[in-house]
Amino acid sequence: MTGSAAERFDQALATSPADLTGPELLPARLARACAAALGVDGAGLSLHVGLLRTPIGASDPQTAHAERLQFTVGDGPCLRAQDNGTVIAFSLEDIARNWPELWAALLDETTYRGVLSLPLPPPMGPLVVLDLYVRDAARLTSLDRDEVLDVARVTTQELAVTVSGPEFPEDGSSWLDGPDAQRRANVWQAMGLVGIAFGLDATDAIATMRASAIVAGRVVDDVAEDIVAGRLVPGDLQAAPHRDGDAG
Repeated sequence: MTGSAAERFDQALATSPADLTGPELLPARLARACAAALGVDGAGLSLHVGLLRTPIGASDPQTAHAERLQFTVGDGPCLRAQDNGTVIAFSLEDIARNWPELWAALLDETTYRGVLSLPLPPPMGPLVVLDLYVRDAARLTSLDRDEVLDVARVTTQELAVTVSGPEFPEDGSSWLDGPDAQRRANVWQAMGLVGIAFGLDATDAIATMRASAIVAGRVVDDVAEDIVAGRLVPGDLQAAPHRDGDAG
């Protein structure tokens, strides 16, 4: 594709595959367009509201999995960018230094070796964050930051036109109906069940689920799905806290 980054974005968006039609898949179409426009290997969009982090679209399955790994660890480039409100690029060595568990997971389970994370500009930012993944960490330094900002700008514009009311994000938009968001919804339901089982607040309940997932070599989303489906009870979590009367 030729032209400016914004023009390449528009070209990619106009040629989205047929299986990504539907308003709930708009963020996935936008993520694919971001990756194509910037020549990176993967892109993902996530929504951050308080404790809750919800993936709303990814360019491909590997990128969706990379987000789940970052969410399982509970920290990483995306969360750091959202907290700081700035563009942040991390090579795999940076990730190893800051988040060794995430480094090991990305190394073992993905081909990605670097990520650039940035909050979208208003009106969707800073609640919506864009992650750009690369297989060659050198690509992080060669990315034109003006082009990255241009793509972030057109992405936030495309999302903004779907917002139908003042109570963003619960305003009638269908972002949370997409498959990645629906899968993450299991985590919030399971978090409540774990909290009730052990008398934990939301922060400690999700920490328990994360620790259990890491011990089991899984992602939190899979553990949550098992809890909601009844295949796993909170008391069997590998990092479950001891209750009064328990041995240990």
